[in-house]
Amino acid sequence: MKVGDIVKFVGSWGPRYSGVNPETGIVMEVWTNGRTRRLSSADVLWDTGMLGNVQAHVLRVVDDESR
Repeated sequence: MKVGDIVKFVGSWGPRYSGVNPETGIVMEVWTNGRTRRLSSADVLWDTGMLGNVQAHVLRVVDDESR
């Protein structure tokens, strides 16, 4: 996963997100663990217009910018 990738949310939203829940979005920034350098989370601009930070394990890349 890298900046510019289109991602799909595959987790479940908590009760805080009542109403329209985002499904797809564009990765704006990626964050890694400082010790292991593994991807930990990403800032995503969602199809609903929200910008949010989401744990990486609940995102799947649909299409990447390199194609």
